[in-house]
This record gives sequence, structure tokens and C-alpha cells, in this order.
Amino acid sequence: MSVRAGKALAFSGFALVVIAALWATSSVQREDTTSGSEPRRSAPDFSLPLLSGLDFALSEHRGRAVIIDFWATWCGPCEVQMPVLDALWKRRRGEDLMVVGVSVDTDPAEVIAAWVAERGIEYPIALGDHDLAMRFGVVGFPTLLVIDPDGGIHTQHIGVLSRPELEEILDEIRSEQSAKG
Repeated sequence: MSVRAGKALAFSGFALVVIAALWATSSVQREDTTSGSEPRRSAPDFSLPLLSGLDFALSEHRGRAVIIDFWATWCGPCEVQMPVLDALWKRRRGEDLMVVGVSVDTDPAEVIAAWVAERGIEYPIALGDHDLAMRFGVVGFPTLLVIDPDGGIHTQHIGVLSRPELEEILDEIRSEQSAKG
């Protein structure tokens, strides 16, 4: 392969990645049931080890909203999303919200823990894998899922969400729960 052909191939690959990233950051799916027609798709239950040494089981958090963030250390947008989630976690933990990051890295736990510590992230980080991500329909990173207190998937978003966007989603869930009585 000539140098010119190699550069053209590299540029094409880069352009494809940029296009995919732009598409990914605009992909939001809300599974809304305010019309009362269909119940939300249930989030698959899972249990994973946390970097803290404890375990996280999704089913243990019924009754509160749960934000699940599928991420990886090599993902630039993931690194942008994590401080937003951390600020939300610090402000609202213990209330009606749980935040958990699910690392899909293949690196050992020590490497992931060092990466997380270096960035000062405090919300729980679980050690997951691509199989779990696939069960949730994850096709890009970061992917955030907001699970309602009943265990249904309210929102699935590929890309970065701002804190106001996350607060709006959580307010919608809170309103739905209030309406149920």
C-alpha cells in the first residue's frame, strides 16, 4: 500500500469515527408511558462487583431512580460525562437516586480504580463487560440509562447529557411517581 493510499484510508477511518460520534451524541430514546398505552421495557437485572469491593445489584434499588452509565477509560466523551454524574451523585445520593458507572474495560480492576481515583470520581463504579452492555442495547459509549423506580427504562441516551438535561429527566420520573400516588 502506498503512503498516499494509507493516508487516505486513515482519513476515511477518522471521518467515519467523527460521523459516528456526532450521531451518537444526538441519540436519545425516551420510553414514555405517560399516555398509559404500554408499560416501559424492564431493565435487565444484574449484579456486578464494585471497585469498592462491594457488589451492586440493580434489583436492590427498586423504589428509586437509577442512572447506569456504561463507559470505558479510552472513551473521551465518557470522561466528560463522569464529572456531571459525580456532581449529581454528591448532591442527591441517599435520596431518590442511585448512580452507578459500569466500566466495560478489559483492564484489571487496579488500572480502572487508579484511573477513577486520578479523576476524583466518587460515585460507585462496577466492573462490567460488553455482554452486559449488549443486554441493554448499548451500541456506543457513553450510554446512560435512566431506570424508573418501578424498574422500567425511562431514557436511553448515547453520548453526553448535561446536568440540566439529567435533572429534567429525573423531574419527569418524580412527576410520574407523584401522579401514581
